[in-house]
Amino acid sequence: MNDNTFNKQKHNLEYHAVLSFIAEYNRTRKRHIHFICQCEPPMPDTLCRLGDKQIGVEVAHTYGTGEEAATRLGNLDMKDFPDKVHRGRRIIPISIRALRSLNDILAKKANAKYQFSPTWLLVRNGFFHFSLTDYCKSKGEILVPHGHPFEKIWLLCDERSIGPKGMMRLH
Repeated sequence: MNDNTFNKQKHNLEYHAVLSFIAEYNRTRKRHIHFICQCEPPMPDTLCRLGDKQIGVEVAHTYGTGEEAATRLGNLDMKDFPDKVHRGRRIIPISIRALRSLNDILAKKANAKYQFSPTWLLVRNGFFHFSLTDYCKSKGEILVPHGHPFEKIWLLCDERSIGPKGMMRLH
């Protein structure tokens, strides 16, 4: 996949993640969020409006493993991976793969700097083996680093996830 195709795929994923988040947020809250535009670093991925205030929304996706992400995004087929990768996936429990992926994202994003405040982090679950119920049951194992740059951190489970759909605030 060339850089242009990758960037287009990334922008599309971010855009649709934010739209799904806005729909769920607006369904469950009185004050509604509205999409303004997509941005480039060092700005957050998107700008939105909540009342009379603009908020940045940085978007990340969790898929379990890199191989599962590649197949879920349609960039590779599982048959393209060596047997060693398949054995590793079978040995590591789903909960560990899901939580490790989420915690890695949270740790990585905690070190980011943005030229906009406030910024929220939205992590969209694309790992179809782990649901919102599973994340809620495992909330004590979700590690939100101290000193991160985000006003709020959200986990969204939408049509890319197994049911139930919804979101939970991590911070």
